[in-house]
Amino acid sequence: MRAPAEDYRPLTRRRRLLVVALAVATAVAVVATLLDPPGGVQRKRPAASAPADCAPGKTDACVGGKAEVLAPQRAASR
Repeated sequence: MRAPAEDYRPLTRRRRLLVVALAVATAVAVVATLLDPPGGVQRKRPAASAPADCAPGKTDACVGGKAEVLAPQRAASR
């Protein structure tokens, strides 16, 4: 019976280079697929609607305007 150490053969430089090249190519392919999905998928981002500045006399729905706030109600006592 042979010892396990006799069966071990280290990888050649050429084989190691091939393994490293395949690992790098796989990583690049995964990152490229995540950043630009195949099939022409278009991500839709909602348009940012910036509120307008407050005109004279306007107090709500504008930058610097007032917002209505409801005060919390006290719990009913028993």
